[in-house]
Amino acid sequence: ASYPRAGAVPPVDSPQVQAWLKEIDLSGAPDISLNHGEPPSCPSKIDPNVCYWTCQNCAADDVVSCPDTNVWGLAFDDGPTEVTPSLLEFLLEQNVKATFFLIGGNVVQHPDIVRTEITHGHHLASHTWSHHALTTLSNEQIVAEIKWTEKAIEDATGYRVKYMRPPYGDIDNRVRFVLKKLGYIVVDWTGDTFDTNDWKIPQKQATASAVVTHFKTSISNYNDKTSADKKGFISLEHDLSVDTVAVAKSLIPYGVDHGLIIQSVATCLRDD
Repeated sequence: ASYPRAGAVPPVDSPQVQAWLKEIDLSGAPDISLNHGEPPSCPSKIDPNVCYWTCQNCAADDVVSCPDTNVWGLAFDDGPTEVTPSLLEFLLEQNVKATFFLIGGNVVQHPDIVRTEITHGHHLASHTWSHHALTTLSNEQIVAEIKWTEKAIEDATGYRVKYMRPPYGDIDNRVRFVLKKLGYIVVDWTGDTFDTNDWKIPQKQATASAVVTHFKTSISNYNDKTSADKKGFISLEHDLSVDTVAVAKSLIPYGVDHGLIIQSVATCLRDD
């Protein structure tokens, strides 16, 4: 298949995207104006009906936790990359399964790695084609981002994904409307507490030890909670660089040692 350019929002006037657009009815989409920036900064005033997760902490029916207590829904964004195989080897040694939120443009470059993820029993999901903030894109561009990624994963593995995570967690009710029309379940994460911010290490904005300490503290605080309705949590990590993979190799054994059951997001949602 001839795919769009990796890293760029796919054009909406291609015959393939036009065919996908004919399959869905976007006429009822909420009329919410597009944001600007990568990621967008929060507007000073937002209508509550916009339900903007990153700016209003409004998740609507996005998945933000696992239903069962002491369960860690393990998830990695932005792959596959050259470092993903070393993470896969580690997860295999640990007998741990994860969800991989894949970037379509990367899938096309590393289809063999995506096939290995399937072979090892991991859960594949979408992280869009080019990792652009979805609230900055038109409804048609969102369709192009999602459908090209879906096609790339299906061409590589034979499997169609049904879960997705919006880049930067950037989602509002307009984006949700389009994603639902495409049949997707949206997965965010359990707030800042369980966002490792591991991507800041290769950017020299954070040290590995600070990232690891933050997350270990989050696990300790979680374990100290005793409420009867305590839900499991979903983390945000990246298979992006040697540094981010090293963080995972440090945190996963720590979680196991502290009594957590580590599962893919699909498994934690009892959707096997």
